Amino acid sequence: MKKSDKRKENIWWEDLFDEHYLEVYAHLEPGTTKEVDSIIKLLDLKPEAKILDLCCGYGRHSVELAQRGFEVTGYDLSKIFIERAKETSKNLGLQIEFLEGDMRELPFNNKFDAVINMFTSFGFFDQEEDDLKVLKGVSKALKPNGIFFLDTINREYLIRSFRPKHWMKKKSFVMLEESFLDLFLGRIDSSRTLLFEDNKRKEYSISLRIYSLSELIKLLKDAKLSLEGVYGNFDLKEYTIDSPRMIVVARKV
Repeated sequence: MKKSDKRKENIWWEDLFDEHYLEVYAHLEPGTTKEVDSIIKLLDLKPEAKILDLCCGYGRHSVELAQRGFEVTGYDLSKIFIERAKETSKNLGLQIEFLEGDMRELPFNNKFDAVINMFTSFGFFDQEEDDLKVLKGVSKALKPNGIFFLDTINREYLIRSFRPKHWMKKKSFVMLEESFLDLFLGRIDSSRTLLFEDNKRKEYSISLRIYSLSELIKLLKDAKLSLEGVYGNFDLKEYTIDSPRMIVVARKV
C-alpha cells in the first residue's frame, strides 16, 4: 500500500479498540468457554496443535486455548489490546506469542494447524481486494490441510433485525449507536457516541463489509480455501437466514 493511498483509507479501527470498547463488550466474557468448546469440536484439534488467533484482541480466546494445551499465537493491530493480552498471559504463567500487526500482512508460512478469526473481525477494509488479501494470508499461514474458523455476523439476520438507532447503558457511560445499512455496497456504517457523567463524550465510526455466504465462499475459493461447513451459532446449529452468526469452516486446498 502506498503512503498516499493509506491517507485516503477509512482507518476507523485505529480509534475503536480502546479501554471503552472492552466495557461495551464485557458481556461476551462468559461465553468464551463455550465458543472455544465449539472451535475445538469443529476443527477436531489435537493436543499441542498450533493455532493462530487472528485479530485476537485482548486474548480471551488465545488464553482459553492455551490453558487447554494448544500452542497459540495471537495477532492484532491494537497495541493496547496486545499489551493487555501479554500481561494476562504472563500473570497466568502461559506461553503465548502475541504479535502486533496488520491482518493484511501476515508474516507466516505453513506454520499453523488452524487459524481462527472471531467476533466479526473480518470485512474492515474499503476494498474487497484487501479482504481477499487477508484470506490469502490465512491460507499461506496454514500448514497443508490446515483449517480456518471464521465467526462473523449473518448478513441476512442483520438485514431482518436492523435497527438504525439504539442506546446501551454501561457502568461508565451511555452509548448511542446510529447505523446506516448500505444494500448496494453490502456495508453497515455506524457512528458510536459515548456519553459520560461529567458531560464529556467520545465518538467513533465503524464501517464493515457484511458478506453474504455466497460472496464469502467465492473469496475463500480465490484464496485456495475450500468450504467444509457453515453453522448458525456456537451451538453448531444449521445456518439459516434467522441465524445470528455465520460460522464458516474451510480447509486449505
